Amino acid sequence: MEIHNKEFKKRGFSGYDRREVDSFIDQIINDYGDALDQTVDLKNEVVNLQNQVSELQKQVDQYQQNENATKEAVGNAKIKAERIINDATVQANNEAEQAKIDTDYQRQQLESVKSDYDRVKKEVAGYRSYIQELLQKAIENLNDEKWQKALDKYFGTERFYPPDGAEPIMLTDEEEEVDVDDDDDDDGIEVDNDSADEVNFEQDIDEDNDSPQPMTGDSPSIETVNNQSSSSNTNSSGPTVIFPNDYKNHK
Repeated sequence: MEIHNKEFKKRGFSGYDRREVDSFIDQIINDYGDALDQTVDLKNEVVNLQNQVSELQKQVDQYQQNENATKEAVGNAKIKAERIINDATVQANNEAEQAKIDTDYQRQQLESVKSDYDRVKKEVAGYRSYIQELLQKAIENLNDEKWQKALDKYFGTERFYPPDGAEPIMLTDEEEEVDVDDDDDDDGIEVDNDSADEVNFEQDIDEDNDSPQPMTGDSPSIETVNNQSSSSNTNSSGPTVIFPNDYKNHK
């Protein structure tokens, strides 16, 4: 060291005391050495601190990167959440609108079905009334004495028709011989058939266009009819027709 190797020249008899100068220089050397050691220690500490700062800076950079990544992830999640919410809102609105349309359509269909039902119900009621009217007319025609006479002529059945309009009475063989007046009345009947298979009608029945006509079928000469059975099963008021409502009441 320069301080340690420094030497002073002697000048005359009034110079410094060599021992004091050397002692002072030794003290300076020691203090300077200590200062150098402290400086070296400080430099080493600075280097260590710089290394720590570098390491901490790396950690800070890593934290910043993580923070940026987190912010980006949060931003992406927020955007995705908003998109999901918007899509769900649009879908919910569309489904609600479609449900409203479907409800309106079903309501229209229900009203249409109800209208068709009411129309069909009215048509059925009208058709039922029409059928009842036809059946009533048929019953009235069956109760008509002209029908009974025409059928008796067709099947060869002899009946006595009371003048008071009471129920006709089927005649037996003995009664046919006794009732001469009825036979005389039958002598005035005109025969209009050309063959044995055709039916004879009274002139007053033929002249009435609105009068009922006997049913067409097999000839009386070859058709087997149980006259006694048909007479016993015939009601004085004609056959009974049961309508649907009447049938329900009988259950």
